[in-house]
Amino acid sequence: MINIFKCAQGESAYHDGKHLFQGVIVKFSILATVCVLQGCATYSASFAKVEDATAKRDLETAVKTLDELKLTGRDETLHYLNKATLLRLQGKYAESNKFFEQAKRLMESLNAISLTEQAASVSVNDSMKAYEGLPNEQLMVYSFEALNYLQMGDIDDAAVEARQFDIKQRLIAEKNSGAKYLSGAFVRYLNAMVYEAAGERDSARIEMEKAVEAYKAQNCGFPVPQALTADLQRLRNKGKSAAAKMPATGEVTFILHNGLGPSLDENNIRISNPAYGKNGPLMLSLAVPKYVKRAPPVSRIVLSSDSNTATSEIVEDINDIGEKSFKDHLPAIIARGVARMVIKNAAAEETKKKVDNPLFSLVADIGTNLSERADTRTWSLIPANILMARLPLPATGKPVDVTATYYGVNGNILGTREFKGLDIKPGKKIFVSDYYMNPPAPPKAAN
Repeated sequence: MINIFKCAQGESAYHDGKHLFQGVIVKFSILATVCVLQGCATYSASFAKVEDATAKRDLETAVKTLDELKLTGRDETLHYLNKATLLRLQGKYAESNKFFEQAKRLMESLNAISLTEQAASVSVNDSMKAYEGLPNEQLMVYSFEALNYLQMGDIDDAAVEARQFDIKQRLIAEKNSGAKYLSGAFVRYLNAMVYEAAGERDSARIEMEKAVEAYKAQNCGFPVPQALTADLQRLRNKGKSAAAKMPATGEVTFILHNGLGPSLDENNIRISNPAYGKNGPLMLSLAVPKYVKRAPPVSRIVLSSDSNTATSEIVEDINDIGEKSFKDHLPAIIARGVARMVIKNAAAEETKKKVDNPLFSLVADIGTNLSERADTRTWSLIPANILMARLPLPATGKPVDVTATYYGVNGNILGTREFKGLDIKPGKKIFVSDYYMNPPAPPKAAN
Protein backbone atom coordinates (compact mmCIF):
# COMPACT_ATOMS: atom_id res chain seq x y z
CA MET A 1 0.00 0.00 0.00
CA ILE A 2 2.88 2.36 0.72
CA ASN A 3 4.23 1.70 -2.76
CA ILE A 4 0.81 2.46 -4.24
CA PHE A 5 0.72 5.67 -2.29
CA LYS A 6 4.20 6.66 -3.40
CA CYS A 7 3.26 6.07 -7.00
CA ALA A 8 0.07 8.11 -6.72
CA GLN A 9 1.40 11.00 -4.68
CA GLY A 10 5.13 11.02 -5.39
CA GLU A 11 8.14 9.91 -3.37
CA SER A 12 8.86 13.42 -2.14
CA ALA A 13 5.29 13.87 -0.90
CA TYR A 14 5.66 10.73 1.19
CA HIS A 15 8.83 11.93 2.91
CA ASP A 16 7.55 15.50 3.20
CA GLY A 17 4.37 14.18 4.81
CA LYS A 18 6.30 12.02 7.25
CA HIS A 19 8.64 14.83 8.26
CA LEU A 20 5.79 17.32 8.48
CA PHE A 21 3.94 15.03 10.85
CA GLN A 22 7.03 14.58 13.03
CA GLY A 23 7.41 18.34 13.21
CA VAL A 24 3.86 19.01 14.39
CA ILE A 25 2.99 15.86 16.31
CA VAL A 26 3.37 17.46 19.75
CA LYS A 27 1.26 20.52 18.93
CA PHE A 28 -1.36 18.52 17.09
CA SER A 29 -1.59 15.91 19.82
CA ILE A 30 -2.35 18.62 22.34
CA LEU A 31 -4.90 20.15 19.98
CA ALA A 32 -6.55 16.78 19.41
CA THR A 33 -6.81 16.25 23.18
CA VAL A 34 -8.49 19.64 23.54
CA CYS A 35 -10.94 18.62 20.79
CA VAL A 36 -11.97 15.61 22.87
CA LEU A 37 -12.60 17.78 25.91
CA GLN A 38 -14.44 20.56 24.08
CA GLY A 39 -16.00 18.66 21.16
CA CYS A 40 -14.92 19.46 17.62
CA ALA A 41 -17.86 19.74 15.23
CA THR A 42 -17.67 18.63 11.63
CA TYR A 43 -18.17 21.20 8.88
CA SER A 44 -21.74 19.96 8.27
CA ALA A 45 -22.63 20.49 11.93
CA SER A 46 -21.16 23.99 12.06
CA PHE A 47 -23.11 25.02 8.94
CA ALA A 48 -26.52 23.89 10.26
CA LYS A 49 -27.41 27.37 11.57
CA VAL A 50 -26.87 28.89 8.13
CA GLU A 51 -29.09 26.24 6.53
CA ASP A 52 -31.76 26.68 9.20
CA ALA A 53 -31.95 30.45 8.71
CA THR A 54 -32.09 29.98 4.94
CA ALA A 55 -34.91 27.45 5.21
CA LYS A 56 -36.87 29.94 7.33
CA ARG A 57 -36.31 32.58 4.62
CA ASP A 58 -34.35 34.70 7.09
CA LEU A 59 -31.64 35.40 4.55
CA GLU A 60 -30.13 38.37 6.38
CA THR A 61 -29.43 36.14 9.37
CA ALA A 62 -28.13 33.40 7.08
CA VAL A 63 -25.61 35.81 5.51
CA LYS A 64 -24.55 37.14 8.90
CA THR A 65 -24.12 33.61 10.30
CA LEU A 66 -22.11 32.56 7.26
CA ASP A 67 -19.78 35.53 7.65
CA GLU A 68 -19.32 34.70 11.34
CA LEU A 69 -18.02 31.24 10.40
CA LYS A 70 -14.95 33.04 8.96
CA LEU A 71 -14.34 30.56 6.17
CA THR A 72 -10.93 31.72 5.03
CA GLY A 73 -7.73 30.08 3.86
CA ARG A 74 -8.42 26.52 2.76
CA ASP A 75 -12.19 27.08 3.21
CA GLU A 76 -12.32 30.31 1.21
CA THR A 77 -13.96 28.72 -1.84
CA LEU A 78 -16.80 27.49 0.36
CA HIS A 79 -17.39 31.01 1.62
CA TYR A 80 -17.60 32.40 -1.91
CA LEU A 81 -19.91 29.64 -3.16
CA ASN A 82 -22.34 29.84 -0.26
CA LYS A 83 -22.28 33.65 -0.06
CA ALA A 84 -22.99 33.86 -3.78
CA THR A 85 -25.91 31.44 -3.38
CA LEU A 86 -27.44 33.42 -0.51
CA LEU A 87 -27.12 36.68 -2.45
CA ARG A 88 -28.79 35.03 -5.44
CA LEU A 89 -31.69 33.88 -3.25
CA GLN A 90 -31.99 37.48 -2.00
CA GLY A 91 -32.28 38.72 -5.57
CA LYS A 92 -28.92 40.51 -5.40
CA TYR A 93 -27.81 39.08 -8.70
CA ALA A 94 -24.90 41.39 -9.51
CA GLU A 95 -23.35 40.91 -6.05
CA SER A 96 -23.94 37.18 -6.30
CA ASN A 97 -21.99 36.97 -9.54
CA LYS A 98 -19.04 38.81 -8.00
CA PHE A 99 -18.74 36.03 -5.42
CA PHE A 100 -19.30 33.29 -8.01
CA GLU A 101 -16.47 34.80 -10.07
CA GLN A 102 -14.18 34.77 -7.02
CA ALA A 103 -15.06 31.12 -6.41
CA LYS A 104 -14.45 30.30 -10.05
CA ARG A 105 -11.01 31.94 -10.09
CA LEU A 106 -10.00 30.24 -6.86
CA MET A 107 -11.12 26.80 -8.05
CA GLU A 108 -9.10 27.27 -11.23
CA SER A 109 -5.97 28.18 -9.26
CA LEU A 110 -6.40 25.14 -7.00
CA ASN A 111 -6.13 22.72 -9.91
CA ALA A 112 -2.35 22.86 -9.40
CA ILE A 113 -2.20 22.08 -5.69
CA SER A 114 1.03 22.86 -3.84
CA LEU A 115 3.30 20.11 -2.56
CA THR A 116 3.11 21.51 0.97
CA GLU A 117 -0.68 21.33 0.98
CA GLN A 118 -0.58 17.88 -0.57
CA ALA A 119 1.80 16.68 2.14
CA ALA A 120 -0.44 18.18 4.84
CA SER A 121 -3.47 16.28 3.50
CA VAL A 122 -1.42 13.09 3.59
CA SER A 123 0.07 13.59 7.05
CA VAL A 124 -2.86 15.11 8.96
CA ASN A 125 -6.21 14.81 7.13
CA ASP A 126 -7.94 15.74 3.87
CA SER A 127 -9.50 18.89 5.32
CA MET A 128 -6.00 20.40 5.35
CA LYS A 129 -6.33 20.76 1.57
CA ALA A 130 -7.97 23.84 0.13
CA TYR A 131 -11.54 23.11 -0.99
CA GLU A 132 -11.80 23.19 -4.79
CA GLY A 133 -15.22 21.56 -5.18
CA LEU A 134 -16.27 18.39 -6.95
CA PRO A 135 -16.36 18.63 -10.77
CA ASN A 136 -20.16 18.80 -10.83
CA GLU A 137 -20.05 21.77 -8.43
CA GLN A 138 -17.56 23.55 -10.67
CA LEU A 139 -19.96 23.17 -13.59
CA MET A 140 -22.99 24.39 -11.63
CA VAL A 141 -21.33 27.75 -10.95
CA TYR A 142 -21.80 28.60 -14.62
CA SER A 143 -25.54 27.88 -14.53
CA PHE A 144 -26.15 30.12 -11.53
CA GLU A 145 -24.08 32.94 -13.00
CA ALA A 146 -26.00 32.68 -16.27
CA LEU A 147 -29.31 32.69 -14.40
CA ASN A 148 -28.25 35.79 -12.49
CA TYR A 149 -27.48 37.57 -15.75
CA LEU A 150 -30.77 36.43 -17.29
CA GLN A 151 -32.74 37.71 -14.31
CA MET A 152 -30.97 41.05 -14.70
CA GLY A 153 -31.89 41.04 -18.40
CA ASP A 154 -28.21 40.95 -19.40
CA ILE A 155 -28.22 38.58 -22.37
CA ASP A 156 -24.75 39.52 -23.61
CA ASP A 157 -22.96 38.59 -20.38
CA ALA A 158 -25.07 35.44 -20.11
CA ALA A 159 -23.80 34.48 -23.58
CA VAL A 160 -20.19 35.08 -22.46
CA GLU A 161 -20.82 32.74 -19.54
CA ALA A 162 -22.23 30.13 -21.93
CA ARG A 163 -19.07 30.18 -24.04
CA GLN A 164 -16.84 29.95 -20.98
CA PHE A 165 -18.83 26.94 -19.80
CA ASP A 166 -18.25 25.12 -23.07
CA ILE A 167 -14.48 25.35 -22.55
CA LYS A 168 -14.68 24.35 -18.89
CA GLN A 169 -16.92 21.36 -19.55
CA ARG A 170 -14.54 20.01 -22.19
CA LEU A 171 -11.60 20.29 -19.78
CA ILE A 172 -13.51 18.50 -17.01
CA ALA A 173 -14.69 15.79 -19.43
CA GLU A 174 -11.09 15.19 -20.54
CA LYS A 175 -9.89 14.98 -16.94
CA ASN A 176 -12.76 12.62 -15.98
CA SER A 177 -13.07 10.63 -19.19
CA GLY A 178 -15.29 7.90 -17.74
CA ALA A 179 -17.73 10.26 -16.02
CA LYS A 180 -20.49 10.77 -18.58
CA TYR A 181 -22.66 12.30 -15.87
CA LEU A 182 -20.41 15.40 -16.05
CA SER A 183 -22.10 16.39 -19.30
CA GLY A 184 -23.52 19.67 -17.98
CA ALA A 185 -26.94 18.89 -19.44
CA PHE A 186 -28.89 21.55 -17.53
CA VAL A 187 -26.30 24.25 -18.17
CA ARG A 188 -26.40 23.45 -21.89
CA TYR A 189 -30.22 23.62 -21.85
CA LEU A 190 -29.98 27.02 -20.20
CA ASN A 191 -27.23 28.17 -22.56
CA ALA A 192 -29.40 27.25 -25.55
CA MET A 193 -32.04 29.66 -24.24
CA VAL A 194 -29.34 32.31 -23.87
CA TYR A 195 -28.15 31.88 -27.47
CA GLU A 196 -31.69 32.03 -28.82
CA ALA A 197 -32.39 35.19 -26.80
CA ALA A 198 -29.19 36.67 -28.26
CA GLY A 199 -30.44 35.90 -31.77
CA GLU A 200 -27.89 33.13 -32.36
CA ARG A 201 -30.34 30.47 -33.53
CA ASP A 202 -27.77 28.10 -35.01
CA SER A 203 -25.77 28.15 -31.78
CA ALA A 204 -29.01 27.63 -29.84
CA ARG A 205 -29.96 24.61 -31.96
CA ILE A 206 -26.48 23.05 -31.60
CA GLU A 207 -26.55 23.60 -27.85
CA MET A 208 -30.01 22.04 -27.59
CA GLU A 209 -28.77 18.99 -29.47
CA LYS A 210 -25.83 18.73 -27.07
CA ALA A 211 -28.18 19.14 -24.10
CA VAL A 212 -30.44 16.29 -25.30
CA GLU A 213 -27.46 13.96 -25.71
CA ALA A 214 -26.06 15.10 -22.34
CA TYR A 215 -29.31 14.28 -20.54
CA LYS A 216 -29.26 10.80 -22.05
CA ALA A 217 -25.60 10.29 -21.14
CA GLN A 218 -25.87 11.37 -17.52
CA ASN A 219 -28.61 8.78 -16.84
CA CYS A 220 -30.02 10.37 -13.70
CA GLY A 221 -33.40 8.66 -13.64
CA PHE A 222 -35.51 11.33 -15.31
CA PRO A 223 -36.26 11.85 -19.02
CA VAL A 224 -35.05 14.56 -21.35
CA PRO A 225 -37.25 17.58 -20.53
CA GLN A 226 -40.20 17.73 -22.91
CA ALA A 227 -39.89 21.51 -23.28
CA LEU A 228 -36.29 21.08 -24.49
CA THR A 229 -37.35 18.49 -27.06
CA ALA A 230 -40.11 20.82 -28.27
CA ASP A 231 -37.67 23.73 -28.52
CA LEU A 232 -35.24 21.69 -30.58
CA GLN A 233 -38.00 20.56 -32.94
CA ARG A 234 -39.21 24.13 -33.30
CA LEU A 235 -35.75 25.44 -34.22
CA ARG A 236 -35.17 22.60 -36.68
CA ASN A 237 -38.51 23.33 -38.36
CA LYS A 238 -37.97 27.08 -38.39
CA GLY A 239 -35.29 26.88 -41.03
CA LYS A 240 -37.62 24.84 -43.27
CA SER A 241 -40.68 27.02 -42.80
CA ALA A 242 -41.37 30.08 -44.88
CA ALA A 243 -43.54 31.53 -42.12
CA ALA A 244 -41.27 33.14 -39.57
CA LYS A 245 -43.64 35.58 -37.91
CA MET A 246 -42.88 37.04 -34.51
CA PRO A 247 -44.99 35.05 -32.06
CA ALA A 248 -47.69 36.96 -30.20
CA THR A 249 -46.77 35.24 -26.98
CA GLY A 250 -43.94 35.51 -24.50
CA GLU A 251 -42.89 33.11 -21.77
CA VAL A 252 -42.30 33.04 -18.05
CA THR A 253 -39.46 30.61 -17.29
CA PHE A 254 -39.53 29.70 -13.62
CA ILE A 255 -36.58 28.07 -11.82
CA LEU A 256 -36.85 26.51 -8.35
CA HIS A 257 -33.87 25.72 -6.12
CA ASN A 258 -35.47 22.65 -4.56
CA GLY A 259 -34.30 21.63 -1.10
CA LEU A 260 -30.73 21.30 0.10
CA GLY A 261 -28.06 19.34 -1.68
CA PRO A 262 -26.07 16.48 -0.17
CA SER A 263 -24.19 16.67 3.09
CA LEU A 264 -21.26 14.56 4.24
CA ASP A 265 -21.12 12.70 7.53
CA GLU A 266 -18.04 11.20 9.09
CA ASN A 267 -17.78 7.43 8.98
CA ASN A 268 -15.08 5.32 10.64
CA ILE A 269 -13.92 2.14 8.94
CA ARG A 270 -11.31 -0.38 10.03
CA ILE A 271 -8.87 -2.00 7.61
CA SER A 272 -5.69 -4.05 7.87
CA ASN A 273 -2.47 -2.10 8.39
CA PRO A 274 -0.19 -2.82 5.39
CA ALA A 275 2.84 -1.92 7.56
CA TYR A 276 1.89 -4.17 10.49
CA GLY A 277 4.98 -5.70 12.05
CA LYS A 278 7.04 -2.57 11.38
CA ASN A 279 4.91 0.32 12.54
CA GLY A 280 1.61 0.56 14.34
CA PRO A 281 -1.26 -1.78 15.14
CA LEU A 282 -2.75 -4.66 13.16
CA MET A 283 -5.84 -2.66 12.24
CA LEU A 284 -6.15 0.97 11.19
CA SER A 285 -9.14 3.17 11.95
CA LEU A 286 -9.87 5.52 9.08
CA ALA A 287 -12.29 8.44 9.07
CA VAL A 288 -13.87 8.80 5.65
CA PRO A 289 -16.77 10.96 4.45
CA LYS A 290 -20.17 9.37 3.92
CA TYR A 291 -22.51 10.79 1.28
CA VAL A 292 -25.95 11.72 2.60
CA LYS A 293 -28.74 12.69 0.24
CA ARG A 294 -31.31 15.16 1.49
CA ALA A 295 -34.65 14.57 -0.19
CA PRO A 296 -36.06 17.57 -2.08
CA PRO A 297 -39.38 18.69 -0.55
CA VAL A 298 -41.13 19.84 -3.74
CA SER A 299 -42.37 17.17 -6.13
CA ARG A 300 -43.84 19.50 -8.76
CA ILE A 301 -44.77 23.10 -9.43
CA VAL A 302 -47.85 24.44 -11.16
CA LEU A 303 -47.27 27.88 -12.65
CA SER A 304 -50.48 29.77 -13.39
CA SER A 305 -51.78 33.08 -14.65
CA ASP A 306 -55.55 33.40 -15.10
CA SER A 307 -56.52 30.25 -17.04
CA ASN A 308 -53.01 29.54 -18.31
CA THR A 309 -51.03 26.84 -16.49
CA ALA A 310 -47.79 24.91 -16.84
CA THR A 311 -46.28 22.07 -14.81
CA SER A 312 -42.62 21.78 -13.90
CA GLU A 313 -40.02 19.26 -15.03
CA ILE A 314 -36.82 18.17 -13.33
CA VAL A 315 -33.92 19.71 -15.23
CA GLU A 316 -31.04 18.86 -12.87
CA ASP A 317 -30.62 16.22 -10.15
CA ILE A 318 -27.68 17.53 -8.14
CA ASN A 319 -28.12 14.82 -5.51
CA ASP A 320 -27.63 12.06 -8.04
CA ILE A 321 -24.81 13.65 -10.03
CA GLY A 322 -23.03 14.59 -6.80
CA GLU A 323 -23.28 11.01 -5.56
CA LYS A 324 -21.74 9.67 -8.77
CA SER A 325 -18.91 12.19 -8.49
CA PHE A 326 -18.35 11.35 -4.82
CA LYS A 327 -18.21 7.60 -5.49
CA ASP A 328 -15.64 8.16 -8.22
CA HIS A 329 -13.42 10.05 -5.76
CA LEU A 330 -13.94 7.72 -2.77
CA PRO A 331 -11.24 5.12 -3.68
CA ALA A 332 -8.61 7.89 -3.81
CA ILE A 333 -9.87 9.27 -0.48
CA ILE A 334 -9.50 5.83 1.15
CA ALA A 335 -6.07 5.28 -0.43
CA ARG A 336 -4.86 8.60 0.97
CA GLY A 337 -6.30 7.66 4.35
CA VAL A 338 -4.44 4.34 4.44
CA ALA A 339 -1.18 6.00 3.43
CA ARG A 340 -1.79 8.74 5.97
CA MET A 341 -2.28 6.33 8.86
CA VAL A 342 0.84 4.38 7.90
CA ILE A 343 2.82 7.63 7.89
CA LYS A 344 1.31 8.76 11.19
CA ASN A 345 2.06 5.51 12.96
CA ALA A 346 5.61 5.40 11.59
CA ALA A 347 6.27 9.02 12.56
CA ALA A 348 4.73 8.56 16.01
CA GLU A 349 6.85 5.49 16.72
CA GLU A 350 10.06 7.28 15.69
CA THR A 351 9.14 10.35 17.73
CA LYS A 352 8.33 8.27 20.83
CA LYS A 353 11.77 6.65 20.60
CA LYS A 354 13.38 10.08 20.72
CA VAL A 355 11.21 11.28 23.61
CA ASP A 356 11.31 8.56 26.24
CA ASN A 357 8.29 9.61 28.24
CA PRO A 358 5.17 7.45 28.85
CA LEU A 359 2.88 10.49 29.12
CA PHE A 360 4.13 11.88 25.84
CA SER A 361 3.67 8.47 24.20
CA LEU A 362 0.05 8.43 25.36
CA VAL A 363 -0.61 11.94 24.09
CA ALA A 364 1.10 11.12 20.78
CA ASP A 365 -1.11 8.05 20.31
CA ILE A 366 -4.19 10.12 21.07
CA GLY A 367 -3.09 12.76 18.60
CA THR A 368 -2.40 10.17 15.91
CA ASN A 369 -5.92 8.78 16.16
CA LEU A 370 -7.88 11.97 16.75
CA SER A 371 -6.15 13.94 14.01
CA GLU A 372 -7.77 11.53 11.56
CA ARG A 373 -10.95 13.38 10.59
CA ALA A 374 -13.00 13.01 7.45
CA ASP A 375 -13.34 15.96 5.12
CA THR A 376 -17.08 16.73 5.36
CA ARG A 377 -16.98 20.04 3.52
CA THR A 378 -19.54 20.63 0.78
CA TRP A 379 -21.17 23.49 -1.07
CA SER A 380 -23.92 23.31 1.54
CA LEU A 381 -26.53 25.60 -0.05
CA ILE A 382 -26.53 23.99 -3.48
CA PRO A 383 -30.06 22.62 -4.10
CA ALA A 384 -30.96 18.94 -4.15
CA ASN A 385 -32.46 19.37 -7.60
CA ILE A 386 -33.70 22.08 -9.92
CA LEU A 387 -37.24 22.26 -11.28
CA MET A 388 -38.25 24.37 -14.26
CA ALA A 389 -41.75 25.42 -15.33
CA ARG A 390 -42.27 27.29 -18.60
CA LEU A 391 -45.52 29.20 -19.06
CA PRO A 392 -46.37 30.76 -22.46
CA LEU A 393 -48.52 33.89 -22.04
CA PRO A 394 -50.12 36.33 -24.48
CA ALA A 395 -48.18 39.55 -24.90
CA THR A 396 -51.01 42.02 -24.31
CA GLY A 397 -48.84 44.95 -23.29
CA LYS A 398 -50.26 44.84 -19.78
CA PRO A 399 -48.38 43.58 -16.70
CA VAL A 400 -49.47 40.12 -15.55
CA ASP A 401 -49.33 38.28 -12.24
CA VAL A 402 -48.10 34.71 -12.03
CA THR A 403 -48.52 32.25 -9.15
CA ALA A 404 -46.27 29.28 -8.40
CA THR A 405 -47.87 26.51 -6.34
CA TYR A 406 -45.56 23.95 -4.74
CA TYR A 407 -46.72 20.39 -4.22
CA GLY A 408 -45.10 17.77 -1.97
CA VAL A 409 -44.52 14.11 -2.71
CA ASN A 410 -47.96 13.22 -1.31
CA GLY A 411 -49.73 15.75 -3.50
CA ASN A 412 -50.22 18.22 -0.66
CA ILE A 413 -49.72 21.94 -1.22
CA LEU A 414 -46.56 23.12 0.50
CA GLY A 415 -46.93 26.78 -0.34
CA THR A 416 -47.43 29.40 -3.03
CA ARG A 417 -45.47 32.38 -4.30
CA GLU A 418 -46.80 35.29 -6.33
CA PHE A 419 -44.84 37.25 -8.91
CA LYS A 420 -46.62 40.47 -9.78
CA GLY A 421 -46.37 42.91 -12.64
CA LEU A 422 -44.41 40.80 -15.13
CA ASP A 423 -43.95 42.46 -18.52
CA ILE A 424 -44.61 39.81 -21.17
CA LYS A 425 -43.09 40.71 -24.55
CA PRO A 426 -43.61 38.90 -27.87
CA GLY A 427 -41.04 36.16 -28.45
CA LYS A 428 -39.18 36.94 -25.20
CA LYS A 429 -38.62 35.03 -21.97
CA ILE A 430 -38.81 36.43 -18.47
CA PHE A 431 -36.77 34.45 -15.95
CA VAL A 432 -37.96 34.30 -12.36
CA SER A 433 -36.75 32.04 -9.57
CA ASP A 434 -37.43 30.98 -6.02
CA TYR A 435 -36.28 28.39 -3.50
CA TYR A 436 -38.01 26.03 -1.11
CA MET A 437 -36.39 23.93 1.58
CA ASN A 438 -37.26 22.21 4.81
CA PRO A 439 -35.25 23.06 7.95
CA PRO A 440 -32.30 20.66 8.09
CA ALA A 441 -32.36 17.71 10.46
CA PRO A 442 -29.87 17.87 13.33
CA PRO A 443 -26.49 16.52 12.15
CA LYS A 444 -25.60 13.00 13.22
CA ALA A 445 -22.74 12.48 15.63
CA ALA A 446 -19.60 10.97 14.18
CA ASN A 447 -19.36 7.18 14.47
